[in-house]
Amino acid sequence: METSKWKLSEEEREVMEAVWMQVKGACEKLKEETNAQDEHIRKMLQEMADRYK
Repeated sequence: METSKWKLSEEEREVMEAVWMQVKGACEKLKEETNAQDEHIRKMLQEMADRYK
C-alpha cells in the first residue's frame, strides 16, 4: 500500500506549531499539578488522536 506524504503549506505549518505549543504547555501544566507521568500523557494524547482517525 502506497501512502503519499502530506506537504504542509506555510500557513498549515504555522497553525501546527501554534497548536503544538498549546498542547506542550497544557501537558507541562498537567504534570506540575498532578502526579501524571510522561507515560500517562502519552496514552492520553494517543487516545485523543485515535478519535480523529
